[in-house]
Amino acid sequence: MKEGAASSDVPRYERPIRRKRRNESVYRKRRTRLAVGMIVLCLAVVAVVLAVTAGGSSAQGSAEGLTTGPSALAAVTADPGTPHPAFARLGDRNLLLPVSADDVTIIAYQPVTDAQALQFDPIGEQTNSNALVRFFRGIFSGQPAVRYYLLPGEGSGSTGAILVGAVAGSPVTAPVSGTVIAVKQYSLFGKYDDVEVDIRPEDTSGTTLTLLLVDDPVVTMGETVTAGKTALGTVREVPEELGKQLSVYTHDKGAHLIIQATKEPVS
Repeated sequence: MKEGAASSDVPRYERPIRRKRRNESVYRKRRTRLAVGMIVLCLAVVAVVLAVTAGGSSAQGSAEGLTTGPSALAAVTADPGTPHPAFARLGDRNLLLPVSADDVTIIAYQPVTDAQALQFDPIGEQTNSNALVRFFRGIFSGQPAVRYYLLPGEGSGSTGAILVGAVAGSPVTAPVSGTVIAVKQYSLFGKYDDVEVDIRPEDTSGTTLTLLLVDDPVVTMGETVTAGKTALGTVREVPEELGKQLSVYTHDKGAHLIIQATKEPVS
């Protein structure tokens, strides 16, 4: 058939073939547009997820001490060769894991009711986050990050206290470098005998880092401590009532340390 001939000039036996070819062409175009649309949608979702979760990592941990400044914004990973990696930030500095990474059963944050409490900034990846976030982090993350939980509780903020789980008797080291300003017995929640260790981080004024549920303390008031190195004591065996909030995750007795930070009001 010559170019430009009317469709009625097409032999009857060729017409189904022509229709089939036109339909195939239309279907190919539709499939192409659909595929492109799905790719664009996936890229948009990835961009949103990465933007929302970009703050989930900060500060590269160092067993040698605190890291401050811009270099502390790099992602931290649970390096098996680093027994005390950075796992949280307080202001402009890192906190090192107070028990060996091999002994940790869980890292969790929860609110507190103390009006003077400071909020910690978690380092790493929230384990009980949105499933979509976990999916994309699993795809795009490199080495496994330090993982933490956010737990419910009373009080403002969501990270006023850190619960670091470990088997009772595990050695505890200083999470920050500074000076011990108190080692005292007290009653936790008004009914559990306990010992707290208070540390004034170096180069700070009015800030106190407190560790609770410490057993057999080996430091005294006025002693200088080094992050990740100076022994403070051991993890205390906790009553069942205190351990159950973590035991549902750790499947043990839920023994743990509690870390809080406060800032004295300016008079």
